[in-house]
Amino acid sequence: MSGRTVVLLLVSLCVGLRAGAQRLKPARLRYAAAPVRTAVPFAAGIISTVDKSEFDIGFTPDGRTAYFTRRGPQGKQQIWTTTFAENGQWTPPQVAPFSTDRDEAPFISPDGQTLFFGSERPLPGRPNQGSFDMNIWQVPKMADGWRVPSPLPETINQVQGKGEAWPSSNASFIFSLDGKKYYFTTMRRGAKAIDIYATTRANGTFSTPEKITGLFADEKLWKYSAVLSPDGKYLLFNSYGAPGGAGGEDIYVSRRTRTGWTPARGIGALVNTEAEESSPRFSPDGRYFFFGREIKTDPKQDGIWDIYYLETDALRFGKLF
Repeated sequence: MSGRTVVLLLVSLCVGLRAGAQRLKPARLRYAAAPVRTAVPFAAGIISTVDKSEFDIGFTPDGRTAYFTRRGPQGKQQIWTTTFAENGQWTPPQVAPFSTDRDEAPFISPDGQTLFFGSERPLPGRPNQGSFDMNIWQVPKMADGWRVPSPLPETINQVQGKGEAWPSSNASFIFSLDGKKYYFTTMRRGAKAIDIYATTRANGTFSTPEKITGLFADEKLWKYSAVLSPDGKYLLFNSYGAPGGAGGEDIYVSRRTRTGWTPARGIGALVNTEAEESSPRFSPDGRYFFFGREIKTDPKQDGIWDIYYLETDALRFGKLF
């Protein structure tokens, strides 16, 4: 056999292995020993605790490492991380090394190489002149861990001017299903509501964001923390006081059509209650649906947020439309 033939065989073998790897799907993880058909706190006592607030959970593509926001009675909220161990339990969470300010809403890119998050830390050379401003940052992954965060460009991040207050020009969460088209929510300067925007990323830059319309008849209703279902068929977000909810803040779902998205509907009683529900998320394999819920013991004071979950197919999205 000639040297050229050997090289060709090796190249063909490598290509075949890469193609086979691309066809492999991540193992469907079970985060519970039994089916979860009603919403319960996720990893109670480890991730969801009784004395701190937890919300905004995100996972690495293999589903084995989670990042979430935790806020204690004292100090700033930060992003924490934990790993799903071989014994079926989550390891004790630790503060993520890049979370050094008031941070929230982690999202890991589909290829696992970039983590996005919202932060109050100031943008270099662009000081905030308003009352409270958060922006979206990204941190690349290297072989030995996460690197130094940097902010997304001005296409995404607007900075408050004098006299502006939250939620004007704030953005903290961005999401993508394919690493190309991204969705984020913000109230653009001069707008009347927090809206969902879509933008395309290519060569490290983002296209001019386009607002998604038609989700509610009343365009002044806020729409935030938007994600797509893993199959791309549904757009989920939370809104406050919108029709079809259970009261207060609830989660809504819209179905993709050939021309856009259907009017949004409440996700249903398995999730929406008289309490506050927010931050819809999915496990990477789509098996589980996650959301935040606030429980109040005193109606005059803020309550405790926990991360709840249940199996996605229990929600029966197809029956809503």
